[in-house]
Amino acid sequence: MNIIHITSEVLPFSYAGSTAETLFCLPYAERMDGHQVTVLSPLYASVDTVKHNINSLQLKTWVNAGFAVYEFELFETHLNGVRYVFFKNDEFFNRAGLYGVGKFDYADNDIRFGTFCQAALNFVKYHNIEADILHCHNWQTALIPVYKKLNFADLECKVVLTIHSVDNLGIFNKFTLEALNLPWDIYNIDCIEYYDNISFLKGGIVYSDAITTLSPTFASELINNGGSIGVEEIFYNHAHKLVGILNGICSMIWNPEIDTNIEKTYSSNDISGKKVCKNALCSELGLDQSLPLVVFIQKMLPERGLDLALNAAEEFEKNNINLIIFGPNSSDYGHKIQEIKEKYNKNIRIIINDHANESQKEYAAADIVLMPSLYEPCGSSQMIGMRYGAVPVSRRTGGLVDGAKEAVEKGVGFTFDEFSVDAMMKAVMNAVSLVSSEKYDEVVKILMQIDNSWQKASEKYIKLYERLLEGK
Repeated sequence: MNIIHITSEVLPFSYAGSTAETLFCLPYAERMDGHQVTVLSPLYASVDTVKHNINSLQLKTWVNAGFAVYEFELFETHLNGVRYVFFKNDEFFNRAGLYGVGKFDYADNDIRFGTFCQAALNFVKYHNIEADILHCHNWQTALIPVYKKLNFADLECKVVLTIHSVDNLGIFNKFTLEALNLPWDIYNIDCIEYYDNISFLKGGIVYSDAITTLSPTFASELINNGGSIGVEEIFYNHAHKLVGILNGICSMIWNPEIDTNIEKTYSSNDISGKKVCKNALCSELGLDQSLPLVVFIQKMLPERGLDLALNAAEEFEKNNINLIIFGPNSSDYGHKIQEIKEKYNKNIRIIINDHANESQKEYAAADIVLMPSLYEPCGSSQMIGMRYGAVPVSRRTGGLVDGAKEAVEKGVGFTFDEFSVDAMMKAVMNAVSLVSSEKYDEVVKILMQIDNSWQKASEKYIKLYERLLEGK
């Protein structure tokens, strides 16, 4: 099978969030299963072409948008058997950030990614890429199915849209249609119109052959209540093609047996290194090594439950539990974070870091990994924590349900329902009792042996592709 992934970010070349990690892991897993896999992505200023041996294909493609013509030069490299093709347009992508600077998106993101979608389809059509599947990701590439339906109908491949997050629906002014040469007849409630604007993601949902999101439970929540963010009608109307596939975690990044970022490697056969890792990090941060250690590794956003973690600071201190909060800087929580640092500096540490894939030391040290999300498409943090032998404590929502299911069934994971400090702390205290018991070594080994690999997820994607190609 010839699979083409189209994405706005992909490790190790570009990174803004977990989508980049997915686009490193899933194509590799599919390639390991014997399929031909190519990934298409913009060539940002931050991409190190020398380090990654990225070279020009001596090919260009042009896109008409509004009254302008935009040129994209094509580059490529290969990694782990996967081909990566990059689209270079300095006007759009030679910038400080992928999507914006700080909290502010670039004003022309509609044109940047709308033209990229067209350029990607040009490449597939005109450069002998006989694809079976076009797999696009998030709102940035959600116009792929729209353009394919309208302008590239001769391409016989099927189109899958994966929604990694509904935090951003790709909403723009309706006159973007004219700027991107899209017809006004798709501007209606059943197509791309969204409250007097347009939504790239909605267009992708309408025109794709299949939609996936990052867990079965989150897919169900999107259909029934819009994932608690009010987009249920879009997903309800297209529920017949929505599939939830739980993300995996990348064993090349998250593996305590070979992880060079941690103090000492360890495995389920010999977990002694985990204690060394905990002692090293606690010593570095000035925490009491003998106390239970909870880690919260998330974006510092309300929907990820940061309020619960911060508001529980007094409870953690009162119960002699250490807490590390690790995530990117958040101006919305700056004052609160500073207050917590000053008032609860005995037990609480807050580490500001924009890259979640640099948190191996925290996972390796953790006794418990905490995910109290308001809503959650996947929840890879708890699965990574489990891989490093940490007991998951998570709210029973979205992908957290699916990711914690096996741990909960085996009695080495805990969940709670109510979005409150009290409910969260009851679950935390249950986890503390477990990791403080004589069963600790057995618990760590059980958690480390739970299989949340990308190979399992890849097999489900391949089955979906096969059904689409069979016309089912």
